[in-house]
Amino acid sequence: MGLVRGEDVLLSVLQNNGSEDIHVPFGCARSVTFDVSTDFIETSVTGTGAFKTFLPTGKQFSGNIEGLVFLNTPAGSEIRATVTLDYTTIPEASFPNFASSAYINVDFGGIINICTINADTFLTRGDYINAIIAAINASGTGYTAEFGAGNTFIIRADPGLGDTINGSDCTFDLTVDGDNYPFIIPFEGGVTSYFPTKLGIGWFYENIINGQQINLRYYEVDDENHFLQKDCLCYIESINETSSFDNMVTFSASFKGNGVLNISYGEI
Repeated sequence: MGLVRGEDVLLSVLQNNGSEDIHVPFGCARSVTFDVSTDFIETSVTGTGAFKTFLPTGKQFSGNIEGLVFLNTPAGSEIRATVTLDYTTIPEASFPNFASSAYINVDFGGIINICTINADTFLTRGDYINAIIAAINASGTGYTAEFGAGNTFIIRADPGLGDTINGSDCTFDLTVDGDNYPFIIPFEGGVTSYFPTKLGIGWFYENIINGQQINLRYYEVDDENHFLQKDCLCYIESINETSSFDNMVTFSASFKGNGVLNISYGEI
């Protein structure tokens, strides 16, 4: 039999990362307990002998975690970095034309082509810009484009890059009937969100006050790669914070199960 060590026990909660629900480990618990119990109805009657008999009925489960307090904030929303191009530099009088092209690259960890339009005919400057926006949106790179205020259009960075792409260049090579219009504009304004929500003591208080049901997963493994997993819905039942003379604040939180407890086990 393999030992189950404390560092191999994880308590996680189901959270949405913006596109799907995933289980996220949380807390810095020094101990995690889990209790499952069954209620019984006595079925023994006179004449059944000296020993009582029972029938199992309702089942319930609860648990407790104890550890260090962390004061964290909820996850913020990502803001995608942008590049804005004022296309009035390209004369409206150059249209209609017979040979306009557009090549736009992003220099971020290598060159990423987000727009390729080989020589083509456009009746108006608006048709030309529309074609560039459509090409970016159809590029499959995650970068998108849209019209902005006035005579501008905006390119938005691939989702998930946040502020990591700020300062990286977007290079434009635009040609209308032989006249070249090159631009190099850096991305700016990106803000990185973090996922999951940092689950500190505030998160526990929020759940108990709102009576919010959460999905918990309790997972443990042993030295021989066997696992035991418990999946359940529950409510935060109580929270306790303790300040001590060693300058460390600890907490304990208990939860009450709601509904079915799903248990799975086997070999990893």
